[in-house]
Amino acid sequence: MLTRKQSGHILNSIPTVIYDLAVTANGFPTQWVSDSVQKILGYGVEEALAANWWIGCLHPDDRESALKKTFVLMTQGHLVQEYRFKSKDGRYLWIRDEASLLRDSAGRPKEVVGFWTNITERKQAEEQAAQARDIGEGELIRINNRIAIRVVALALIFGSGLLLLREEARFMWGVPVIGLASLAIGCSLLLMLFLLRAKSDERSRHILESIPTVVYELAATAKGFPTQWVSDSVKKILGYEAEEALASNWWIECLHPDDKEAAVQRTSVLMTQGRLVQEYRFRAKDGRYLWIQDEASLLRDTFGRPKEIVGFWTNITERKQAEERAEQARKQELERGELIRSSDRNIAASTAIAVLIFISVFLWGASSIGLALFVAGGGLGLLLIWLVVRSGKY
Repeated sequence: MLTRKQSGHILNSIPTVIYDLAVTANGFPTQWVSDSVQKILGYGVEEALAANWWIGCLHPDDRESALKKTFVLMTQGHLVQEYRFKSKDGRYLWIRDEASLLRDSAGRPKEVVGFWTNITERKQAEEQAAQARDIGEGELIRINNRIAIRVVALALIFGSGLLLLREEARFMWGVPVIGLASLAIGCSLLLMLFLLRAKSDERSRHILESIPTVVYELAATAKGFPTQWVSDSVKKILGYEAEEALASNWWIECLHPDDKEAAVQRTSVLMTQGRLVQEYRFRAKDGRYLWIQDEASLLRDTFGRPKEIVGFWTNITERKQAEERAEQARKQELERGELIRSSDRNIAASTAIAVLIFISVFLWGASSIGLALFVAGGGLGLLLIWLVVRSGKY
C-alpha cells in the first residue's frame, strides 16, 4: 500500500495540477492543490488556495462561459472544458480542465476532484494550421486577381493593335488617338501587374519561410504523387534540405513503420473527398520520430480531373506528449483510487477478523464454538496477510 509520502510524491510529480474543491452552498472553495501549480502556473500553493483566485485568473473573455459550465458538472458529474488562464508572469495559458463530482453515501455532492493540463502549445499549433489555410486561400485569391488583370491588359493591347489598322480609329488630323490610348493603358496595366507580382512573390516567400509549418505541392499523376515543391521550413522543422524532400519516395521512407501502411492507404480518402487530415510519426534528419499533422487538399482542373495536391505538415509532437502525460496522469489517479479502495477493504476485513478472534477467545471455555471461531478467524487472517503480501502493496 502506498504511504502518504509516496502518494504525495506522485501527485506532486505528474505534469498536471491536481486539485480538490469542497462543495458548499456558497461555492467551491479549494481544499487542496498539488505543488505542480508552481511549476506549471508559477503560483505558490498558498496563493492557489486563496478565495476567488481561480475566478480572478480566468481570461475576461472566457470567465462567464467557464463559470456557467459548472452547472454541467453538478448535473452530469463530469466536466471537461478549455479556457485561458493567467500565469504568475502575466501570460495567458490555455488550460484543459477535467473535473469529476464526488458524492457522499446519501448521494449529496461532497467534493470536486480534477486536474489542469497546459495545452497552450496544442492551441498554438491549431492556430498555425488555421493561419496556413488562410495563407493558401489568400494566395489563390491573389492568383485569380492577377489572371483577371492580365486578361484585361492583353485584350486592350490586342484591341488597340487592331484599331491602329482601322480607318475608323482615326480621331482627327490623321492620328489614331483611340488605338494609341488603348495601347498605353494596356502597357500600363501590364507594368503594374509585373510590379505587384514582384512584391507579392517577395511577400509570399517571406510568409512561407516564416510560418512554423512545411508547405508542399504534389503532382497528381497515374503513377503517384511526386513532390513538385516544398517550403524551406522543412529544414527548420525536420532537418532536411528542400532538395532531399523532393527525392522520389522520401516521404514514404521517412514514415514510421507502424504508421506507413495506414498513412498510404488514407490517400484514397483524399482522392474521393478532396481533403484529408491525418496524424503520423515521421523520421527527422537526426533520426528522431516526430508526430506530424498532415492536412492536404486536392485541386482539380477545369474538367474536374485531379491536378495537384497542396498541403502542409505541422509538428504536433509537443501536443502528443502532453496528451500522453495527461493520459498517464489519469491512469495513475485511477490506480491510486483503486489502491485506496483496496486498502479500505483490507482494513474493514482485518477489523472483522480481529473481532471474530477476540469473540472466540471469550467463548473458548464455553463450548466448541469458540474453538471453531478462533480457527476460522485465524485462517481468514492468514489469508488476508498472504493476499496483501502477494500484491506487493504493503
